[in-house]
Amino acid sequence: AQIDRRLFSKICSSNDYHPKKSTVLALAIALKLTLEETNDLLSSAGYTLSHSILFDVIVEFYIKEKVYDVMKINEVLYEYDETLLGS
Repeated sequence: AQIDRRLFSKICSSNDYHPKKSTVLALAIALKLTLEETNDLLSSAGYTLSHSILFDVIVEFYIKEKVYDVMKINEVLYEYDETLLGS
């Protein structure tokens, strides 16, 4: 998921920690969630995917295509100067 051990520990152990949207999506990709499951996970963290945000459109495309390679997705996000997954 491209997140370090400390961040993962904080997510698991701290009830008041609120992860960034990019972190939630990195976990969804690492878990190979479907689009519906990803939307459920995002919703539980207070987020949604938006078709007006390029970052969201790119990540949604790869989830729909069942491409769960974080490095590949991050390469495309980097090309468009977007936030990387897990950062």
